[in-house]
Amino acid sequence: MIKLLAHAKINLSLRVLHRRDDGFHEIDSLIQTIDLSDEIAVTRAGHDLSVRNDLSMRSEEDLAWRAAHLVLREKNEGCGMQITVRKMIPTGAGLGGGSSDAAAVLWAVDRLTPPVLPEGSLHELAAQLGSDVPLFLHGGLLRARGRGEAVSPVFPSRKECFLLLVPPVHCATASVYRKMAPRITRARNWTGEPQLGKNDLCEAAVSLYPELAQYSGAMAKLGADYAGMSGSGSTFYAAFSDAKHAERAHEHLREELPQAKVYLTQATSTGFHVKGGT
Repeated sequence: MIKLLAHAKINLSLRVLHRRDDGFHEIDSLIQTIDLSDEIAVTRAGHDLSVRNDLSMRSEEDLAWRAAHLVLREKNEGCGMQITVRKMIPTGAGLGGGSSDAAAVLWAVDRLTPPVLPEGSLHELAAQLGSDVPLFLHGGLLRARGRGEAVSPVFPSRKECFLLLVPPVHCATASVYRKMAPRITRARNWTGEPQLGKNDLCEAAVSLYPELAQYSGAMAKLGADYAGMSGSGSTFYAAFSDAKHAERAHEHLREELPQAKVYLTQATSTGFHVKGGT
């Protein structure tokens, strides 16, 4: 058995450049993994592949199941895997929880069926699962380009505390991108440095889900070093170099917005952490 913590991510900046011929959007994003994590256990057992979690979806639609299936098929392995996922990362919130779980499962199943695949092969499998999955094989502070799968590390990881505010709103990524589409009048090339807190999708998300405005406004009033929205929403974050300031802001938001989830997190240097194995 291998036990892991699969970390969430936040987009510290996100530029949407243009729509590609393959239907995806070309992006340039600065991403930091954080210590809000799902708990995963992967065990080699029997001949069946099963995933247990609290998500109501068919196995074939579950990213963790698909990740394990891809590795087993790639290696032509006939063994089974039992995977348990305890969800702690809110879903549909722009934090990449499903993608993080998939990356952790890819790595664990690969280790449980030696010999391990070359790093490039595992990265290719991750890219097949989704644009965000490859970044979690690396973790830390990353620059993501292309449709998000072309990642390169940026050192060191951020030192700020990150306060997360997760409204009771699930943003549909495809809908947010469609809402933004009219704003992209031509192909844009971005060669500048990332602007912390800048997210090209924020205006579209708030326009599509007007209830997000109060949460964005609440974060803007905290006096953080910088603040923004992660991914296509609905999570907003604020960065603090002063830990005590972050703690006060954390308590303030919990009292002011009890209907939302509030987390105080730190940056991580990896996309997942191995807790132990047997």
